[in-house]
Amino acid sequence: MNNEKRLWNLTELEAFDYHRSTIRKKLKSAGIEPIAYKGNIPLYDVVQVAPYLCKAMIKESDAPDLMGFKTAAELRAYIQSEREKLALLNETGECVDKADYELEIGTCLASVKSFKEKVITRVESAITSATPQELEYLDKLLNFDLKAIADELENV
Repeated sequence: MNNEKRLWNLTELEAFDYHRSTIRKKLKSAGIEPIAYKGNIPLYDVVQVAPYLCKAMIKESDAPDLMGFKTAAELRAYIQSEREKLALLNETGECVDKADYELEIGTCLASVKSFKEKVITRVESAITSATPQELEYLDKLLNFDLKAIADELENV
């Protein structure tokens, strides 16, 4: 590399610690065309291209994720507003405690399971002509329905 000359080829521009293909992409995205050619080799004005090849890479920062907010202040303001909203919901009784919710769901599931056990017994006593295979099939259908209910409650 000749430091006295101003026109550099891609090999000489590798002094900026980029591969030739990366240099080509950076110069193309900046809209910089070769100034001259030496045979088929493009030559670039080093003074013109240096600013585009010296830009510091934006690395993934160690800063906390701001969840799409531009500044930490905006994130703090959002969190504060959500806390105030939750406090207001608790004061007005619009918010349900997690433990109460889980207890209520557990009670519902226990009731549905109890119903399943009772319905087989009632069908058995009401329809005396039902065969064990029919009762097993009914039990299988009820188990399928219970699973569907449990899955739906899980997604609530």
